[in-house]
Amino acid sequence: MDESWLYPATIVVLLILAYMQWQINAKKTMILILVVLGYIIYSHETGHSLTEFREQAVEDFDKAVGNSKYKERVVSPAMRPVEAREMLDGNGSSK
Repeated sequence: MDESWLYPATIVVLLILAYMQWQINAKKTMILILVVLGYIIYSHETGHSLTEFREQAVEDFDKAVGNSKYKERVVSPAMRPVEAREMLDGNGSSK
């Protein structure tokens, strides 16, 4: 399946699942599916995600307690391509 169809296909599948849950009277499961659907639509439209919220919360907490080493400990070199390239070229130091 083409990547351009992934978002609409997900929406359709979740709507079908929510409808099926409504048909069998599983209201709690239907609401859960609709919440997940709402989050997917919100994050797609705004570009915000729970990962950004988590990173901001951790950064604020680390700043409050005086610890600024979170990103050096957790974020792998693959997620920091510029620093990873410097380390591979021998220009950087391993922290």
